[in-house]
Amino acid sequence: MLPKTMDELLSTIEQFHKGLADHLTDCADDGSPEREQLLLSYLAQQEQKLAATLGVFRQKESLNSLNTWFYAYTDRHPITLRDPRETDFKNLDCEQICTEITNAHQQLIDLYTHLHERAESDSSRNTLSELLNIEQSNAKLLAREAVRAQEM
Repeated sequence: MLPKTMDELLSTIEQFHKGLADHLTDCADDGSPEREQLLLSYLAQQEQKLAATLGVFRQKESLNSLNTWFYAYTDRHPITLRDPRETDFKNLDCEQICTEITNAHQQLIDLYTHLHERAESDSSRNTLSELLNIEQSNAKLLAREAVRAQEM
């Protein structure tokens, strides 16, 4: 992906979460063992909520921060999010599923952190800080639920 503005970045990440939610739902419905089905369904719901949160965030955020350009960064360092459909979640156990989801969220946390450190305006820095908080909170929630799923 090669987003040039904050709005394009958020749109791309929103689509990533929607795609991941759809794929997790498909894998849960595709005959996984019951424990994995429950975990995949839960993760799919959380990813859908996160995508919706980003959609609302984009609508409410100021145009100043959404129109922030950071193409100088993305031209040299393309932002790569793996296609969620590359991972065959239905053939993974709970621990492997959790590892894959954690890695995806950590990649976004790293991206937000990196962009936050290089933000030149307060509005962009604030926006990235909020996005970082959203992603970190969601990652913690997923990690906690993943541990619960493995204890079942």
